[in-house]
Amino acid sequence: MSSELAHTVTMNSPKTMFLADVASQELRGLTSPLESLLTSGGDPRLGLDPVQLLNGYGCQPWPRPEAFTFASSTATSISERGFAAAAEAQQRLIDSAREGSLGDAYDRDAECLREQIRAFLTLGASGTQIVFSPSGTDSQIHALCVAQMALEGEGPLVSVIVGSDETGSGTAPAMTGCHFSSRTAQGAAVVEGQRIAGFPGDTVRIQIPLRDQFGRLRSSDTVDQDVLAAVGQSVAAGKAVVLHVMDRSKFGSRCPTLGCVRRVTSTWPRSVQVVVDACQMRLGRRRLRHYLDQEFMVLITGSKFFTGPPLSGALLVPAGASAVMSRASSVPAGLELYTNRNDWPIHWQGIRSKLPVRPNTGQLLRWVAAVEEMGAYFAVPESYRILALQEFARMVPRMIAERPNLQLLLEFEKAEADELGDEEMATPTIFPFFVCDHGKPQSLEVCARIYRALNRDVSNLLPGRATARQRKVAARLCHVGQPVSMPDPANRDAGTLRISAGARVVSETWRAAGEAASCRKLAQEFEQVRTILDKIDLLVQNLDALADIDESTKRTSRREADPVRLSSRSATLAGMERGPNIFEKLRYEALRQE
Repeated sequence: MSSELAHTVTMNSPKTMFLADVASQELRGLTSPLESLLTSGGDPRLGLDPVQLLNGYGCQPWPRPEAFTFASSTATSISERGFAAAAEAQQRLIDSAREGSLGDAYDRDAECLREQIRAFLTLGASGTQIVFSPSGTDSQIHALCVAQMALEGEGPLVSVIVGSDETGSGTAPAMTGCHFSSRTAQGAAVVEGQRIAGFPGDTVRIQIPLRDQFGRLRSSDTVDQDVLAAVGQSVAAGKAVVLHVMDRSKFGSRCPTLGCVRRVTSTWPRSVQVVVDACQMRLGRRRLRHYLDQEFMVLITGSKFFTGPPLSGALLVPAGASAVMSRASSVPAGLELYTNRNDWPIHWQGIRSKLPVRPNTGQLLRWVAAVEEMGAYFAVPESYRILALQEFARMVPRMIAERPNLQLLLEFEKAEADELGDEEMATPTIFPFFVCDHGKPQSLEVCARIYRALNRDVSNLLPGRATARQRKVAARLCHVGQPVSMPDPANRDAGTLRISAGARVVSETWRAAGEAASCRKLAQEFEQVRTILDKIDLLVQNLDALADIDESTKRTSRREADPVRLSSRSATLAGMERGPNIFEKLRYEALRQE
């Protein structure tokens, strides 16, 4: 057979044609609109409402500078710089796909992200490895996987979850190796609450709340005693313990105390693996390094304080556990439903060989945007980072306290001082409050209604007697932290809203001209907070009118989305040249199609 004929046969072989088809599909996926890619590879809450163009977190997958946003305790829409960085990363992947080296490109970009995160968090020489995930809850499953390997031979696992009432709803099932939703970020349909294949069926949990039944913070001594008792009894029963420590809850608390954690690890060094939930990322870098130096695993995200787009999670694995994982050659069978090969460090070859080659493009691009925010934040001088967050902590509670309809939570944060300090994070950055009507805190349902109304133009719901200024306030888009249930002082379940300082409060107000110019810009942030509080007051005065929003939402959820309209939106996004006015064009097109 001639060489030319052999080449023709080879090029048309089933294997070659199959690989070419796969490459073509990969390229088509990568050339989807970036806005679409940023909603992929996460949980269903990333999907957009076809009317409001908001996801389940109240965010958009493109910049939303027109909104007043202080929602970093939950999630934030992507910034313009984050969107631009993600667009550049998307183009690099497209170029690699055309060159036939897409698999290498995903590994290269993931390793680059790891290096950047280690650099920004000053972890360069610590030996820390990073496992990526779509969310902090997914990372808890990864942490349990690592913990069961690190504690192998020490007995059945017990997950002791401290601050269980102020962590995510998926923590309890995830930390016992169970599915925490009916669908994974990889798109697999699963049975919520059922054990993930390969995770031990005898893993149990002990939950230690931070508050009593009246919503009051329990004393640090009481929480510490409960932790020591739970760990001690578990080890005495021949079990190994995964101690889930909270370093900044959804209300900003830290528990148990550092002294308690040290006592646990010194008393039962071989039987306990500590996992620190730092997903809010409201801790100092010195404290973070200390945790890793003590061989604690740490859960982080790029989408809370750092205001990267939701969802982006990661597990920081200390040097000792990393050495164990580098020698491992097996994983629980069901882990492949939650992760892929690129999520795990490149030199953990045994682990990676057991996981599917199924890159999560959306997750990668969201982390690219989050790392861009990290860089912008740490580029600001430390003195101004401290000043800006301290001023936020001084002004916002005062502004909330001035409102008769609002009631700041008493003792909403517990974070005992210790020798580690927290740099700028020593000051509170999350401020939760009740919304009241005639002095009575409103229910979670009413707070949810107010939360939704804040984030949209509701000027048309005001009565005819409303002033022009009231209509202007009602039209303003305001995004705050999602409502959280909390018993009120009368022991009734009430809802709370949260106003939080995120990294952009610092990075977007800093001016090279110095702190004086920066403080003038910071003052504009407080005017935005004032407008949010004005709108809340206005909504409380018109609660009955908000029922129309709920009815509209129900009608939208019952109505199947029109595929032609959704397709035309996608075509609009895909066909636009990116430029300074793209976001205004996007909003115009979206509104025009309504």
